[in-house]
Amino acid sequence: MSQDFAGKVYWVTGATGALGRATALALAELGATVVASSRSVTAAQFADWPKVFALPLDVGDSHAVDQAAAAIVAEHGRIDGLVTSTNVGAFGEFLELTDEDWQRVIDAKLLGSVRPVRAALPHLIAAGKGAVVVISGRGGIDPSPQHFIGSSVNAALDLLVQGLGRRYGPHGVRVNAVAPGPIESPRLAELQGASLEKSEPLTPLAGPGKPTDVANAVVYLLSDAAAFVNASRLYVDGGGKRYA
Repeated sequence: MSQDFAGKVYWVTGATGALGRATALALAELGATVVASSRSVTAAQFADWPKVFALPLDVGDSHAVDQAAAAIVAEHGRIDGLVTSTNVGAFGEFLELTDEDWQRVIDAKLLGSVRPVRAALPHLIAAGKGAVVVISGRGGIDPSPQHFIGSSVNAALDLLVQGLGRRYGPHGVRVNAVAPGPIESPRLAELQGASLEKSEPLTPLAGPGKPTDVANAVVYLLSDAAAFVNASRLYVDGGGKRYA
């Protein structure tokens, strides 16, 4: 699969998170140039990876996101694909969650995905090819009682991906989602701390999964091996929740 990525340029948002970082490193390992962005990213975090370029960026700032896409093309000559991996947690009982809780997640994950996709798409359309992968989550079809906000946003992202894939597929741009289940990360620990799910079996497979499991799925969807996969959602969840 490395031949798919040699000489190509990919933009990964949320690159300091567990899933974003794993994805950036997987792409770099396969020969791609990777622009890794997040609010807190530094060059030192990818010092051992010469093909990974840190780009500090707040995806809450639409103008800054547009400038970032233009800067990537100016610096590297192209964008071959985008991975959005931004996230923020807001856990708790539905009746206790405020408008501010909802807005924070919507802005960080939903609009935090919409803005980079909107910024990258014109460059992909102009090239007549490219791929976008949005990391959503299994909660989009199987909401957790303590995670209604994130689950609702995941469902919105999955629907957005379906529509974008159909709209821009004729321009040579594929748009897909990866929907992780429980993956080892600070976010999983936070979710387990907010609910009783930590006492339940996680999945039919031994779990939780690892960030590299998600990264491998993203790599597949970006690659030529997935040339006919579009407007789809790929679950990386061990088969869903296991019930005794």
